[in-house]
Amino acid sequence: RSEMGAAATKTDEPASSLWSCACLLRKEKEEPPRTIRSGPGIRAEEKEYAQEHRGRKPRSPFVPNSIRTAKYTWYSFLPVSFCGQFKRLGNQYFLFQTVVMLIGEYTPLYPTPLSSWSMVFTLLFVVFLSMIFEARDDINRHRKDHETNNAKGHVIVPDDEDEEKAIDKKITWKEFEVGDLVLVRSGQAFPVDLVLLTSSELDGNCYVETANIDGETNLKLRLAAKKLSDKLQGGVLGDLKTAMNNTTMHDLELEATAPNSDINSFMGTLKSAEGEFALSSKQFLHRGSVLRNTTWVIGLAVYTGSQSKIILNSSDPPLKRGTIDRTIDRILYVVVLAQCGLVTIAMIGYVIWEEINIYKKDDLGYYSTWYLIPKGESASSFIFPNWLAIWFSYFILFNNFVPINLYVTMDIVNLFQGLFINNDLEMYCEETDTAASARASNLCQELGMIEYIFSDKTGTLTQNVMKLKKVAIGPTSYGHTNAEGFETAEIIADMKEGNTQIREFLTCLAVAHTVVTDKEGHYQAESPDEAALVDGVTRAGFKFVSRRGETVRVEIHGKPVEYVVEAVNTFSSKRKRMSVVVKKPDGGYVLLIKGADNMIFDRCDEKSTDREQYNDHLDAYSNEGLRTLLVAQREISDEEFKIWKEKYDKASTTVGKQRKTLLGEVAEEIEKDLQILGVTAIEDKLQDDVADTISNLADAGIKLWVLTGDKVETAINIGYSCKVLQPGMTVLRLTDTQPEKINLRLENLVRQLRGVLQEKDDADDVPKKGELQKANLDHLALVITGPTLKSIMDNDFRRGMLLELSIACKVVIACRVSPLQKALLVEMVREGIKPEPITLAIGDGANDVTMIQKAHVGVGISGNEGQQAANVSDFSISRFKYLQRLLLVHGRWNYRRMCKLILYCFYKNFCITLTLFYYAATAAFSGTSVYDSWVYVSFNFHTMLPICAVGALDQDVRAETVMQFPALYLTGRLNLDLNTMLILQHIFLAIIHSVIVVFWPYFSYFGLDQVDLGGHGVFGTIIFSCLVFAVTYRVMLITVTWTGMTVLMLFLSFLCFFVFMLVYGVWYDLGPEFYWVPYQMFGTPVFWVVLFAVPATALFIDFVVLWICREYLPTVTDFAMEADYEMNKKRHGVMMNEVLNKVKEMGREQIKSSQAVLPEQQEIKDIDMAVFDQKQGDVKKDDAKEEAEAKGEEETQPTDGYAFSHPGEVLASLHRSMTTSNIVVDEKQLKNAAAIADEKEKKALPKLESHKSDSLLQEEIKLDLQARKAENEAEDTQLESHRPPDESTWCGRFLQQKLPRLQKPLTPRVTIIVLTVVGCLFLLLGGLVMWGSANAQYQMVHYDGNSDFYETEGFTVNRQDCHLPAERNQGTRVCNLTMTLEQDMNSPVYVHYGLTNFFQNYQSYLSDRDSRQLHGTTADPTPGYCKYYVKDGDDTYLPCGLMANSMFNDTFKLMNPDLEMREDQIAWEVDRTFRFRNPDGYPEICDDNYLCLYELYPGIISREDGFKDEHFMVWMRAAALDTFMNKYGRIDQDLKKGDTLTFEVTARFVVEPFNGGKALIVTTNSWIGGKWGKYNYIIEFLLLFSISYPSSSTTLLPCSLPPLLH
Repeated sequence: RSEMGAAATKTDEPASSLWSCACLLRKEKEEPPRTIRSGPGIRAEEKEYAQEHRGRKPRSPFVPNSIRTAKYTWYSFLPVSFCGQFKRLGNQYFLFQTVVMLIGEYTPLYPTPLSSWSMVFTLLFVVFLSMIFEARDDINRHRKDHETNNAKGHVIVPDDEDEEKAIDKKITWKEFEVGDLVLVRSGQAFPVDLVLLTSSELDGNCYVETANIDGETNLKLRLAAKKLSDKLQGGVLGDLKTAMNNTTMHDLELEATAPNSDINSFMGTLKSAEGEFALSSKQFLHRGSVLRNTTWVIGLAVYTGSQSKIILNSSDPPLKRGTIDRTIDRILYVVVLAQCGLVTIAMIGYVIWEEINIYKKDDLGYYSTWYLIPKGESASSFIFPNWLAIWFSYFILFNNFVPINLYVTMDIVNLFQGLFINNDLEMYCEETDTAASARASNLCQELGMIEYIFSDKTGTLTQNVMKLKKVAIGPTSYGHTNAEGFETAEIIADMKEGNTQIREFLTCLAVAHTVVTDKEGHYQAESPDEAALVDGVTRAGFKFVSRRGETVRVEIHGKPVEYVVEAVNTFSSKRKRMSVVVKKPDGGYVLLIKGADNMIFDRCDEKSTDREQYNDHLDAYSNEGLRTLLVAQREISDEEFKIWKEKYDKASTTVGKQRKTLLGEVAEEIEKDLQILGVTAIEDKLQDDVADTISNLADAGIKLWVLTGDKVETAINIGYSCKVLQPGMTVLRLTDTQPEKINLRLENLVRQLRGVLQEKDDADDVPKKGELQKANLDHLALVITGPTLKSIMDNDFRRGMLLELSIACKVVIACRVSPLQKALLVEMVREGIKPEPITLAIGDGANDVTMIQKAHVGVGISGNEGQQAANVSDFSISRFKYLQRLLLVHGRWNYRRMCKLILYCFYKNFCITLTLFYYAATAAFSGTSVYDSWVYVSFNFHTMLPICAVGALDQDVRAETVMQFPALYLTGRLNLDLNTMLILQHIFLAIIHSVIVVFWPYFSYFGLDQVDLGGHGVFGTIIFSCLVFAVTYRVMLITVTWTGMTVLMLFLSFLCFFVFMLVYGVWYDLGPEFYWVPYQMFGTPVFWVVLFAVPATALFIDFVVLWICREYLPTVTDFAMEADYEMNKKRHGVMMNEVLNKVKEMGREQIKSSQAVLPEQQEIKDIDMAVFDQKQGDVKKDDAKEEAEAKGEEETQPTDGYAFSHPGEVLASLHRSMTTSNIVVDEKQLKNAAAIADEKEKKALPKLESHKSDSLLQEEIKLDLQARKAENEAEDTQLESHRPPDESTWCGRFLQQKLPRLQKPLTPRVTIIVLTVVGCLFLLLGGLVMWGSANAQYQMVHYDGNSDFYETEGFTVNRQDCHLPAERNQGTRVCNLTMTLEQDMNSPVYVHYGLTNFFQNYQSYLSDRDSRQLHGTTADPTPGYCKYYVKDGDDTYLPCGLMANSMFNDTFKLMNPDLEMREDQIAWEVDRTFRFRNPDGYPEICDDNYLCLYELYPGIISREDGFKDEHFMVWMRAAALDTFMNKYGRIDQDLKKGDTLTFEVTARFVVEPFNGGKALIVTTNSWIGGKWGKYNYIIEFLLLFSISYPSSSTTLLPCSLPPLLH
């Protein structure tokens, strides 16, 4: 049935393919032209093949018709998507961290302080969460692919019983093959690319709708080869059965070009018994297009599946990375460098500590810290040198410098931000049933940073609804601009008087076009301009009736006339004209042409004398904002036509890429010596609210470039009408085409510009006179034409001068530009200005696609030119007016939200990393983590939900306020919310908070240790809990808008924290060292005191700093937040013009500081000094009059109303900056002002438009919707509305971002209240803590080593000697200690064993133990961490390692006969009952294969009791700091002041080598624990500060504040 037309050309492989890796790349084979056969001949060959090959059909050399748009398959998703996640820099960092941790854990290269599996599972969780988002999108693609591939279609095949008859066979789309005869009925889509053979219509023509391909809803005519179609129809029009039979019995051979992506091009030759027929796109039916107004068609399948044109053109738009993403990458590089710097500092600290404390040896060969390095062992147990090993250890420990959940959090927030855009009811168009769409949610923040907008004009600023308004024929102009349509009375009268030129002009417009009519007689045109011209001349009596094949039928004043179209020279953006060669009724030939004026003038007869008058007409029409075309003709002799027609036919039958070039060359030969017939002028009305939208965007500081194909005058006139150009602007024109003149013009303008900018009016090289000498640089506009632009773009020097000139202009209008030139202008701005500005391109047609894809953000408008622009855009809207809400509201909100999220994520991770750094100093810089591994990695998840709520829902000001004051947009445009200064501020804030979180518990350690909260696990968890609450409080502080969803996320965050702690705290197998830690911590009152006090202190400082910044260093946003609050609170005071001037001044200063003007060819930053433009209507005379009447004062002239001029309550922060105003407002005045403001607010509400639009576009859209709905109802389907949900439901309020909310700015009143409340809480807390601390008794005896620590802490030191001789760890000494009580002590009285300068928190000390062995698991014979110790000269695995080996508590015995010291119930209950239980089979299992602890320490652990020694259990809960006390026993009797306690102490080890000290400590506890030491001083300071600050801050308030604020 099909065969390849030619074999593929074999090419030689390059000799260096192996070394160039070319052999590893798949080579794309270039498809040759294909030959496709159909009919009895090919079927006979297939039967013969089947007989020779046992019934098998010949294999088709073409691809199947199934398609796959999904990115993954079921087997490729996991590996491909998983690997794709590591394209992100952050994920690459954590993958490297995971590898480093695994190496450290499973090799002896260096130690790892964290469990590698905690990082592995966390990274997998984050990655798989991102993969879920991808899977969701890909599943939707798979679902659509399945629906498409299994859709039903019809193929025509011979009947098995009678081959001369054909049947209609129903198959799925994926079963179609090249060469099939395909039957398609009306309303059905074409399953493959087809060549039209015949149809139910005359001449075999048909109409198709290509909206699925190019978005155009107008019908397009497709032409069949007339002779072949007549043969296939068999002379019976519309008889499907006959056509099917004839088609199957007809031998056809099609030679077609290879598959290509040119959607509008097809070339081929169809051979049959009737002859050869040249094929073009007019005979081509695209897959996916729909048959309309035709009962059925029969076509020959030519391209299938992935080779069909729609699939070849369906590549995804270029992936755009937002500026925020690129900024994060740069931040990550800096953060990793900072991490390496911090790691190096910690490593240096370790080297110094190691040199001082570890490598010192005494005469016996013992190291000073001999309990860390046993005698005979190396100081390092790792292959790497100690300094390098510790460097890697800290590099692992500080991995949280980079927030691992940053990308996931951003993805979640982006998802919601895109959802809000999609469902914004304010951007929904009721008439077209079109809502806004966010196709690239990762660019939502870019919408808030736009500096340049590149806009198409037609269909974007205008409605693209064309109406013929005027024509000019000779010296006479006909028609009126204000008329509804084209007025024809005058032109008809002049034509009746014998003006033949009018008849020729109207005939040309009625014949020279590609318009077709549908069954109802409606015009269907590929261009709105053509439809407008044909419709316009119909009013003059020249009616286009129909098109049948090559025949065009028109009615001239009711009389039918037929013209034969011999050739069509189509329109293209390069040609800018179209022409037809027609045969007139009298047999003569004429060329009819219309196009752009410059193209037609260049091809006119040189003897023509009417060019000047037509130029006058063109200028006049352009000044009215009308679109103009020139109409011309040329008579052609029979001989010339015959010669030219041969060339045309030869070019049109050429197969290959040369056809278009050859056709263009042939058209040039005939399009010459033209005679101008006249000018047409078409009106394209502006869209609604375009002028206001452009004005607001200009007020926001955004520069607008309008890129259009219109004439200069038309573009300028439209510019004024839509307020792109303002009265008083200096308009510079660049219209020359000669390079020399362009150079001279550019150099002159640039020299003037530099002179004005640098204030060198007297400089010799600056012209003394020029356009710019007296021009306002804030009001410059540049107009440039396409030919001029082409010359400029070809030269780098001219391009640089154009860029320098353009930057200084507020508006640029480019006329007569091509689609490529639009993209080049965008590229010029992106690449030429540094730093790179954020650009947005907006358009509605296919000619805007390249511009949209080139800009940072592309916005497509669903317009009259189809969906091409919308389909490839990042965002789509239905009207230009919605752009201001998209940018000013959504863009600004999203930018500020994401900036908060990013800064917060880095801030909180800086905090937790710095806490580890501070703790490193207390752990001998050994690389010890103060947190459990799983607790550490859970930090990002505990803190994720609240910031997600802020990133998705927070609104600093309401949408109405932003729309009223567009100048607020400058926050994103100038990048005020994510810059170096803010990052440094958050780093400084992280330093302060981390210091508070670590050192508050550190200073109160003795009090915590006294109630069993001083262990490494508990102490670290206390710090972790305080940190989680502190950073969560920080989220609450930066939250502006409080909704139910915000509160819910906070509640879930706290709930997840406590649930995680409670669950993980009993999951022994996962975290044996963490077992029961949360329960011990939560059960102690002092923990809750710390949990409140520490985060509250951090928040307190935050609050004060934030208030000071807003008080004395306010930003424009701070003013806006207070203004927004006051405006919506409806409690209004008086208008204060000083406040408005202050805002204006601030805006100017911020803009000045953000811009830099560099000389010569350097970039010129946006000099926008009018961002805070006066807003007409903010302060009006009527308002002033009403306020004056309310106050009983005379009417006064209002001053300028700038961006925050509103009748709101006086802003406290602004009042403080005023020194001249002294306004007193009483309560009555406030009430009167409030009433007036409420009335004004009601008047300002937008009125609903109830009248019906009279635009042709709206009517066509309504008719189209009604027709589609009727068609769907006929098929028992319902037309689904795309209207977003309204506010009647909770879901609607959520999607409209209008949930009930509380929004209160940080005013002085709020500050005073908050500080007063916090001060009272600190007062209560401080009193309770100091009272509880005073009731806790504490007495000690220092009996060995250094007592400096206790003396510096302020304790009374009772020194007694019980010093062990210098044999170090050999032998004991027994001595008695006496203690006389200085105060009463109520039972229970606890006896503690105190030790200083002993590093139980040393990394190797903590890690060299196996908690599973302590739990009673059988010993693993494989050596583990515990590898230092020997028995009988052979390596032996010990179950506990260094910690158990150093288990050398001195023993105490109370010698008082009347007192008893109990040594039970001193360890945690869970340690006694679960964690330290004897293994099954104890003690019989203790043999040579299992070394039990009692064999090592018979004096401490007895064989009979085993692990029941609670002193051992207490010791194995390692202390967090190097000075600690462990419980030894308790006395359950009350002791009186003056009682003497005598203890017998057995000293078992020395402390002199490491400068330590021993103490026997007797304490009693209060509800708060024990003595809190330096904690009391902190409480007292905060107590005094929090009480004194509000009272002192009230003196800062000016006396001019209204009584309400006071």
